[in-house]
Amino acid sequence: MIKGEILEYPYHGTIKHVVQGAGSDDDDEVLIYDGVMDEHMVTSEEGKTLQTSTYIISIPLKKDADGEWIVPRKGDKITLTRYGETFNLVVNNSEPSQLGGVSINATRNSW
Repeated sequence: MIKGEILEYPYHGTIKHVVQGAGSDDDDEVLIYDGVMDEHMVTSEEGKTLQTSTYIISIPLKKDADGEWIVPRKGDKITLTRYGETFNLVVNNSEPSQLGGVSINATRNSW
């Protein structure tokens, strides 16, 4: 990255789809995306106290190796790294765009 350059997707991250285990079996995680992304924190304000933050994560709309569109689903796990800080989020909802991107609504999963 060139100093002062503004990138559409300046960060890196992964998205894993959670496959529920049957009965007492453990859940499996399948990597569905590994690449560039952007994030924007959306914080509700009530009076002067910040409430729980949600994030809008943006990724380019791409197809996987099977030719299926990569659109995260509720419960999928995101790991995002920005400026040396890595944090985890969980997907609440997502929406692909005809403009070539996917907007993902997520909440912080760990601090």
